[in-house]
Amino acid sequence: VIMMIGANLGVKNYCQNEEEKKRLANLKEQSLKQELSYLRYQINPHFIMNTLNNIHALVDIDPDQAKDSIVDMSRMMRYLLYESDKHHVTLNNAIIFLKKYLNLMKLRYSDNVTVNLSLPDNASEDIVLAPLVFIPFVENAFKHGVALDKPSAINISIEKKDGRLLFHCHNTKSHAKHEYGGVGLNNVTKRLELIYGSDYSLDIDDAADTYDVNLNLPAMTADDFNKIDQRQSAEQ
Repeated sequence: VIMMIGANLGVKNYCQNEEEKKRLANLKEQSLKQELSYLRYQINPHFIMNTLNNIHALVDIDPDQAKDSIVDMSRMMRYLLYESDKHHVTLNNAIIFLKKYLNLMKLRYSDNVTVNLSLPDNASEDIVLAPLVFIPFVENAFKHGVALDKPSAINISIEKKDGRLLFHCHNTKSHAKHEYGGVGLNNVTKRLELIYGSDYSLDIDDAADTYDVNLNLPAMTADDFNKIDQRQSAEQ
C-alpha cells in the first residue's frame, strides 16, 4: 500500500512539474513575442519622424518634389503597416523599400551627398529576413554622415554569398556634435539577438573620419524561419 501511495504521489508530482514547465515555456514565448512587437513599434514611429522631417525640409526647397515625396511616403507607410508587423519579409521587398527611402533622402541632400547602392543581381523572393533590419543603419549614416559644408559619401551594399546575407554601410563623418546610435539602432540590435540568436554577426568600425557597419545574416527561407521558431519553442 505504501509503495502504491508513493508511486501515485511520484506520478502526480511529475505531471505537475511537466505542466509547470509548459506554463513557464509559454509565458517566456509570449514575453519574447511582446518584446519583439514593442521594439518593432518603436522603430516605426522613429522612422516616420525622420521621414516627415525630410519632407518638411523639401516644402520650401521644391514644393512639387515635396508632393511627390508625400506619395512615396504613403506607399512606404503601407509597407510599414502591412509588412513590418510580419515575422519576416522577402529580400526583394526589403530592397524596394530601401530604394524608396534612399530616393527620399537624396532629394533633401542632393547637392551634398553621394549615395552608392550595390545590390545582388539575383535577389530571390525565396530569401526572407526580419523587417526593417537595414533601415536604422542607413538612417544613422544620413544623420551622422552628411555634412552641410563639404561633400559626403554613403556606400551601401547587399550581397548573397555562401548561404549568407551580407549588408555593408559605409559613411563619412560630419563631425557634428551628436552621438551615434539612438532608438532605431539600439532596437534593431536587440531584435537581431531575439530573432537570430547566435547565427548573425554585427561589426561596427567607428573610425576618426568614417563609420562602417557590417551585418552578416543567414540567407533563410520562410521555412527556415519557421524551423527557428519551433526550435526556440522547444528549447524554452
